[in-house]
Formats: sequence, structure tokens, C-alpha cells
Amino acid sequence: MNNRGLYKPVLLICVFAMMLSCKQERVLHPVVFDSSFNGARLDSIEVLGADKYIVHIDPAFESVNKSPWFAFGVTAKSEKEIELQLDYGKYKHRYIPKLSLDKKSWKKIHTSKIKIDTTSGIATLKLTVSSQKLYVAAQEIETSEDTYAWLDSILSKHEFLKKEIAGKTAKLHYNYVVTSTSNTKTGIAIIARQHPPELPGGTIGFKAFFEELISNTEISKKFRNEFSIYAFPLLNPDGADFGNWRHNANGLDINRDWIDFTQPETQMVKTYFENKINEGNKIRFALDFHTSYSGPYLLTLDSINEIKTKGIIPNWIKNIETNSQFKVEARRRSQELPYC
Repeated sequence: MNNRGLYKPVLLICVFAMMLSCKQERVLHPVVFDSSFNGARLDSIEVLGADKYIVHIDPAFESVNKSPWFAFGVTAKSEKEIELQLDYGKYKHRYIPKLSLDKKSWKKIHTSKIKIDTTSGIATLKLTVSSQKLYVAAQEIETSEDTYAWLDSILSKHEFLKKEIAGKTAKLHYNYVVTSTSNTKTGIAIIARQHPPELPGGTIGFKAFFEELISNTEISKKFRNEFSIYAFPLLNPDGADFGNWRHNANGLDINRDWIDFTQPETQMVKTYFENKINEGNKIRFALDFHTSYSGPYLLTLDSINEIKTKGIIPNWIKNIETNSQFKVEARRRSQELPYC
């Protein structure tokens, strides 16, 4: 188990040497690799030659899903092109690297600037670096601070929303649930970003869906009159801020903890909804936002679930396809198997 991700991030300053890691520096036209920000993941740098480096990326914990997350900044004294190999040890490259100068606007690396060795799993990048820091990451970087800033912005515009402290994470940070205030005792549950690298679905997809739910369209207002909304917008903030591939700060995949409830993140969700039910509320539907190799798709449980819910999901899919241009790919999963 590699616990580096649980402690204060480090700044890696690299120049020509055989192997360089934390806080070593020499002043000879240095290239600076920065992992001192939340969400970063970079373990060590190996110098191959003039402007050629290997970036070693390790998971914070084993065993782990094959979702190698990397995020770092890089600068140089003068503009130049450098070559980076992303080496994940026994794991293989997965995500198309994203580039940004401000961690807000991102673009995919150009296809001419990346080569992937499908045997070794190593990706080789060519990057133009300068005195302006270039951020390189597996996905867009969104820390807990970023998500909560978005949340506070949403709250300021919608008086019917309320943010509550649901509990504390493994690192004793507050975690939040957002609710819509209504007179109904029937509600839906939404959970987002249990797995840190899953930004496209776990954060971007969730935000788009949530913003539609709270919009001023007639169908959204009608929905809120009939259903309360209980949303956990970032269930694993520790993992997101530590740059973990999959786990929370205790090294557990919380999406495998919905039976035993050993982790504070799953315990807070369980306690929250138990209290709601004890108060006479009913949860009629639940959505959990993730990202996978392919998609987008809707992962549904088996026929047992459909019988109990009177076919809500098949009817929902039918209505989506009837009333829009979207086609929904639904994939079944047995009730007995763990979720994604």
C-alpha cells in the first residue's frame, strides 16, 4: 500500500539526473513538475536524456481498479518541447490526457502528441512547456473546493434548496447533502463521484442532470412538486483531493461497502436515509453517477427490481426515446452482484 496520497502534496523539481523525486533541485534550465495541489497524482520522475522523462504513477492503495489517475503541473525556464512517458507499473494507460493552463478550461491532447504502447501500457506524450504552468491530467481536475463552490453558487440562485452536513469523511472533513424543500414525503436519492477519476459521469453528468432538475422548466417544477430531491454531490471528497484512483482515505472502495457499511461515507448515507424514512418519508428512486470505459449507458438492476418498482425504469427509457432524439443503452446487472 502506497500512502503518499494521504499526506501533504509535494513539489517535484527535476533537472538532469538519473532518478529524481521530492524536493531535489539543480539550477540548469530546470523543468519543474508540480504535484503540490489537491487532486494531483505523481510519484517520481526519471530522466532519460535531454528533455525526456519518465513519470511514475502509482495507486495510493492496492488492490485497485485499472483506472490510472495522474495529474501534475509542469513548467520550464524557456519554451521547449519535452517528451514524457507515463508509466503505471503493472497497470496500463487508460485516459486521454487533458491539458489546461488554469485548471478551468481543458482540452484533450492532440492525437499527434500521444503514442500508447498497448503491450507495456506506457503512454508517451510530447508537450510544449514554458514559464506558464501547464496542467496535465487524466480528466479535468475538480477538487472538493471546486464542487462545493459550484454548489454554493447553485444555492444562492435557488431558495428552495438547502445544504446540510450529512457527516464526516474518513479524514474528518464535512460531507454534504443537498435537499429540495417541498411538502411531499416522497423523494429520490442521488449520489455522485464515489470514484475520484470518474469526472465525466460522476461530476459533469451529475451537474447537468441536477441543474435540469432544479431549473424553471415546467416539467422540472412539476417534478419538484411531486418529489423531494436528496443529493450527495461528492461522496468521496478525500479521494478526489488526494488524487486516488478509486478509494477513500482509508483505502476502501466505498462502492463495495453498501452491504457492510464499514466506512464513514456509506454510514452517513445510510443514517441519513434511515432518519428520513423514520420521519415518514419514502425514497422511490435512486441514481448513482459513474463513468465507465464505454457509454453513456444506464446500468439497471434485474427483473426483481423492476417488479418492485412497477417498471419505472423501462417506462422512463421509453419516454426518453419517445420524446427526444436520445437513445438509451440499458445494461442489466444482477441484484446479487456489486455495483459498478
